[in-house]
Amino acid sequence: MNPKQIKALQALLTQPTKAAAAKEAGIDESTLRRYLSDPEFQKEYKAAFSQLVTDATRQAQKSLSPALSALREIVEDDEESAGSRIAAARSLLEYGLRLTEFNDILRDLEGVE
Repeated sequence: MNPKQIKALQALLTQPTKAAAAKEAGIDESTLRRYLSDPEFQKEYKAAFSQLVTDATRQAQKSLSPALSALREIVEDDEESAGSRIAAARSLLEYGLRLTEFNDILRDLEGVE
């Protein structure tokens, strides 16, 4: 990849639209479309995006325990308003169910392999 392609790749990962990415990279949108049609560029883009998602997932996972602890503290704090305690309890239940479903799906997938 040449320097302009690298700059375009970085812009694609940080800008909300392809037009904004092209502008950020200092290239025309048509050039960006041409880059995106190139299999090698497409491969690099997919790898970079996959790494971005993996990093974001790790950050979210690190935040789960403190976030759940904060919600639990609100639920258990009698000085909090009833509305706050109900909202925190609802969130704990919702996320607890989602995590349970997710773990069940993972377990099922592992059984298939």
